Amino acid sequence: MKRSLLLAIVLGAFLTACASNQSTSAKRKYYQDMTAGEKSEYLGGMGYTPAEAVFITVGEGVPPVDTVSPAQAKALAKRAAIADAQRQLASKLYGVKINAKDTVKDAMLRSSVIDARVSGLIKNAAITKQDFKDGLYRVEMELRMGVDTWRDLFSY
Repeated sequence: MKRSLLLAIVLGAFLTACASNQSTSAKRKYYQDMTAGEKSEYLGGMGYTPAEAVFITVGEGVPPVDTVSPAQAKALAKRAAIADAQRQLASKLYGVKINAKDTVKDAMLRSSVIDARVSGLIKNAAITKQDFKDGLYRVEMELRMGVDTWRDLFSY
């Protein structure tokens, strides 16, 4: 009686472990297939590495209040939107340097200063869309770069 009970427990544990192992391998295969599908979707579904990297940013600019004419205000808003899009491209390509300083006195925070800086060279960026609506100038900027150029410049 004790032997058959012990045999039933051992057999049940063995079958549970096998079922759990099948489940784990099925889950692993599902995630591998899903990852492969995402990669092929990212690479255009063709299973190859793209020939160029594309970076897209949207810059926004608001016209200043103290301008001589509406045309000047619109031109300055466009210039601000272009500068904003270029800054975003530089931060994507080169990163952002952050400096922070906190001052504590008598166990209380007195001041907190955060400085963010972006520095980089942006060449051959093209404006793909632009519009001025509701007092806001929006510019979509695109930078295309060959993958080999990307690797040469930014692989560190």
